[in-house]
Amino acid sequence: MKNSLFKRAIAAAAAVPLALTQCLTYANAVSTDTIKATANVQAGEEALTLENLLYIPVEETVSKWNQTVTNSLNAIENREGTLDITPYVDDIVKNAGDFGEAAQVILTKYIIPNGVTYKITGSNDIVIEGKVSSPKQYNAYKFTPGEALDKVGKKYGAPDIIHKTTFESVDCSGDVTITIKASELGKGTKVPVSFEFKTADGSYGIAQLPEWAKTKIGEIQKVAEESIKANVAADKVDAAIADYEAEIKKLTDKLDKASEKIDWALNDASKSGEYANVAAIIADANKALADKGFKKTIPATATDIAAEAIVAKAYDQAMNIAAPNGEIAITAAQLGAFADSITDITASLASGVATGTGKFADAEKDAVIAYYADGSKGFTVTDSYKEITATVDYSGAKTVDTGSVDVQIKRVLVTETTTNTTTTAPIDTTTTTTQPIDTTTTTDDGETTTTTTDNGNTTTTTAPDVTTTTTTTETVVTSIVSKYVECDIDPAFYLSIEDSFDKSQVSNIKLHTFYDKTTTKGDVSTTEKGLEEVSILADSSVSFGDATPSNTYKKDNKNFKYEIPVLINGEKIADKEGNELTATVYIGVKGDTNLDSKVDAVDASQTLRYYALVQTGNKDKAVQLSESDLVDGPESVYDEFAAFLTDVFTTNQETRYTKKVNRTINATDASNILAFYALRQTSDNDGKTDKELWAEVLK
Repeated sequence: MKNSLFKRAIAAAAAVPLALTQCLTYANAVSTDTIKATANVQAGEEALTLENLLYIPVEETVSKWNQTVTNSLNAIENREGTLDITPYVDDIVKNAGDFGEAAQVILTKYIIPNGVTYKITGSNDIVIEGKVSSPKQYNAYKFTPGEALDKVGKKYGAPDIIHKTTFESVDCSGDVTITIKASELGKGTKVPVSFEFKTADGSYGIAQLPEWAKTKIGEIQKVAEESIKANVAADKVDAAIADYEAEIKKLTDKLDKASEKIDWALNDASKSGEYANVAAIIADANKALADKGFKKTIPATATDIAAEAIVAKAYDQAMNIAAPNGEIAITAAQLGAFADSITDITASLASGVATGTGKFADAEKDAVIAYYADGSKGFTVTDSYKEITATVDYSGAKTVDTGSVDVQIKRVLVTETTTNTTTTAPIDTTTTTTQPIDTTTTTDDGETTTTTTDNGNTTTTTAPDVTTTTTTTETVVTSIVSKYVECDIDPAFYLSIEDSFDKSQVSNIKLHTFYDKTTTKGDVSTTEKGLEEVSILADSSVSFGDATPSNTYKKDNKNFKYEIPVLINGEKIADKEGNELTATVYIGVKGDTNLDSKVDAVDASQTLRYYALVQTGNKDKAVQLSESDLVDGPESVYDEFAAFLTDVFTTNQETRYTKKVNRTINATDASNILAFYALRQTSDNDGKTDKELWAEVLK
C-alpha cells in the first residue's frame, strides 16, 4: 500500500488535527453535560438547557461554571472510549484543497485503522489520542513526492520507478495526543490545551508540523534520487534529478509559505477594535485573511459556523457519547445563536492572544431588580446585563503546550440613588386698603400674619408658608472592574473520610474590589475609574465550593497532594498577581503509615517500630515514622503527613496542624490499625465504608 510522504505532512499538519477536532467538541459537551448538577437542574428534572448553563443566582455577580464542571466530571463513570472519525473524512478532504487526495488516503489507510481514543483521567484531564502509521511505499497522489517521482520516471524511461522504490528508511509515523487540562477548572476558568505529535525524532507542536514535514520531504528526496540513479539511464540521471528537485521545491515552497503564515499569526498579527456583534468581527477577520493571501474564509456568523457540516457532525457525535439519553437539550444552532446575540464587543489580537469582551441579556434581570429593591444593600438596581470575556491563547503553538482557553461570565449592575432638595419661601401677601391707617406683618413658626387697621376697623389675615420641593435625580452606574484577595493560606492534612475542608486554613483576608462609577446629574456625567474598596473578612467568608476531602481524594494520586480552589463569598477570586486562589492539602487514608493508600499489617508494624524508637531514648531526637519512598527524612512533610494518618486515636488537643513530635503515637494506634485491617478483610463488612469501620474500631 502506498502513499506520499507529503501526505504524512498533511496527515499531521492538517488531517489529524481536523479529524480530532471533534474530540474538543466532545470535551466541551462533557463539560456542558456536567453543569446540570448545580444551579437550576436537579436530579430528575428536565435536561440541561442553555438558560441553565448561563444562569447566575440573583445575589451573585460571577458565574461558577468551572466549579460545576469539575464536580460533574468527577461523577462521570464512562471515562474512556473510542471516537469514530470516519464521518469527517469527506469534510476534511474538502478543506485540504490541493492535498485532498493525499489527505483522504492518510485518513483512511494510516489513521482510522489505528483508532482514535479518549479518556478522562483521575484528575479530570481529557486526553484524545490517535496514531499515524508510516507507509513503506508511495503512490502518485497529487501534490506529493510520489507524484513527482512518478512524473520523472515516466519522462526519463523508468515508468515503474514509483513501484520499485521503497521508503522504509523514512519514518513518518507518530502519536498525536491532544490534552484538555480540565483539572485546572478546579482552580479557575482557564483551561490549558496541549498538542503533541510524538515521533522517533522528537515531539512537535501543531505549528511546527510544516517544518517537520519539510524535513521528512528532504529524507524522501534523498531516497528517491538514489532510486533515480539506479533506474534511469546514466546519461539522463542529472536531468531527471534536476526535474525531480524542481517538483519537490514546489512542495517545500508551499510548506515555507505555510510556516510564514503561522509566524505572521503568532508574531505579527495585531488588531483591536470595537464591534457591534460577532458578524462584524468575522467580516473584519475575513478581510485580514484576504489581505494576507488566505483563500479560506470564515462563515459570516456564529450560526453559520455551527451549521458547517464538520461542526454539526462533531457536535452530534459528542452529544451521543456524552448524553446518550438526551440529558443535554442544547443544540449547536443554539450555541451559534447565543454567540450572535452578544453585542458591544471589544476585541483584540496580539502576539498570539485573542481576547473579546461583550454583553448579552441577563435572563434573571427582573429577579435581580426585585432582590435589590428594598435598598438594604446600599443601592437599588434599575437594570442588569451579563458580560462574557473569552481569551484564546495560541502563542505556544510552536511548542507542545499549545495554549489555553479562558471564559469568564459576570453580571453588571446598573444602580440608582435619588437625592431630594427642599427649599422654603413665604407666600407673597398683598393687602389692599382704601384708607389704611396701619399695616403690620409678622412671621412666626412658619406662618405669616398681616394686620390692617382701616378707620378704626382692624383686619387680621394669617396664611401658612408655602414649601416647594425640587427633586434632582442622580443616576449612578457601578460596575465591578476587578477583584483580588490578599490572605494567608496554610497547608493542611486531611483524611479521605472527612466531609469538609477547614476554613481556618485561610486567614488575614483582605478583599480588594475595584469599581468604575459613572454618575449622571441632569445632562452632566462624570466617571470615577478604579475606585478601590478594601474589605476585611473573617474565615466565615471562605468556602471550597462542592469540594470535600472525600470527593477530592483519588487513590491513584501517588503524592497525596491537591490544590483546592478557595472561594471568597462564594466567588473564585485571584490574588494580586492574577493567580487563582488555592489551598494546598494532603489527603490520605486513615491508618496508612507507609503511604501506599491502604491499611494493613505493614502500617501497624511501622507504627510499633516508631513507638519503640521513641521510647528507648530517642524522645528528644527526630525519628522517622514512615518508610515510604516519599519520605526523605524525619523532618519531611510526608513524615508529618504519615504521623497525622497514623495517629488514629486523637484527643481534643491534637488537630490536623499538630506536629509529629507533639502527637501521641503508640501501641494503641498500632492495635487500632490492625483491628481496622481485620474488619476490612471480613466479607460481612464489604458494604461498609471506611468511616463506618473506623467508628466501630474507635467506639
